Amino acid sequence: MKILVVSCVFPPEPVTSASTSHALACELARQGNSVTVITSYPSRPGGRLFSGFRRRFLERSQAENNLEIVRCFSTISRTATLLSRLAENLSFGFCAGFAMARMPRPDVIYANTWPIFAAGIASFVAKTRRIPIVISVQDIYPESLISLKKLKSGSRAAQMLNSFDTRIARTASALVVISERAEQIYSREREIPRKQIHCIANWRAKKERPTVEMARKQRNIWGIKDDTFLIVFAGSVVPACGLEVVIRAVSRVKDEPLAHLMIAGSGSALESCKSMAEQLQTRNVEFGGSFLEEQTFEILAAANILILPTQGDQSLVSMPSKLISYMMSGRPILALARSESDLARVVNTSGCGWTVEPEDADGLEQLFRTILPLESSELTRMGALGREYALAHFSTEACLPRLVTVLENAAKA
Repeated sequence: MKILVVSCVFPPEPVTSASTSHALACELARQGNSVTVITSYPSRPGGRLFSGFRRRFLERSQAENNLEIVRCFSTISRTATLLSRLAENLSFGFCAGFAMARMPRPDVIYANTWPIFAAGIASFVAKTRRIPIVISVQDIYPESLISLKKLKSGSRAAQMLNSFDTRIARTASALVVISERAEQIYSREREIPRKQIHCIANWRAKKERPTVEMARKQRNIWGIKDDTFLIVFAGSVVPACGLEVVIRAVSRVKDEPLAHLMIAGSGSALESCKSMAEQLQTRNVEFGGSFLEEQTFEILAAANILILPTQGDQSLVSMPSKLISYMMSGRPILALARSESDLARVVNTSGCGWTVEPEDADGLEQLFRTILPLESSELTRMGALGREYALAHFSTEACLPRLVTVLENAAKA
């Protein structure tokens, strides 16, 4: 078969959607299919063009496993503003759509791209050329914008985005969602037939369990003693994380001399987090700076527990991709999420940690005070449960074959 993968992010970008699109493309090529990937020039997560790349309108190249890579021009979103994200979305959508319209007709398209606009352009080209398209939904719009209070529920803009998203979903031969709640939204509220919706989580390749040596090495880099109870956040520091409430709660347990929060990563909300820590005069909040993808496991290994905050109702409309790495690391997780969210369900069902409502600094403080005295054996047990769950539900072996089958069925329909 001839298969086209349209992905807004792709390696060398170290983000989950890039990894899953790459894994899918490589597996399809390994099975003997002709695979072309349309993607952008790499800039995530730092908002800067990667070294060694120079943007052109279209640029073709060959990659490993006989993949043909077509990189398209798009603006780079250097800040997490709506205007910046919209420009990136539209520019990639138009350039990718132009490339899709000119290339030989594929048997099926897999679209893992920016929502509404880029996805809409891809679905329009697919419909015009009568090509079956499988659309991957990572975040649901407008619900995601409403949860972040960037859009008012019931507003004309929200209604228009809802209408656009519904139309896009209905053009798809198959819709791939990453959580049960997303499946419910599309089946009940968008009225998409259940048979068109496939719930397949994002995934990570299986990695060896982090070791004591990894943890000690990373703590030495940070200057953190072995007996310090270390709470680690690792990833993009953006407004949707809601890290401010974590900093506020941790500052209240500064009387616990061995409790420290390490924020490892970079992003648009980093400076505001640093300012808050300074204003609260915290002695137990530190910032570890950005890190490379290959350093992730060592950073996670250094933790006694991992913190996974979300803001407002965000956990109801999206599943944080860092949950998978967190669980694979074999460390307990403290998640700030709505009790009815998929994130809370996974943490509670697996037994790998605790949950508290977002923005509940008082509840989070009390939870910290409950967790700090726990024996290391109990933390190890909980972390092992999380890793076991992740291997069964969020690994390449568990998820990739199901996605390949969805594409094959769409091509045959």
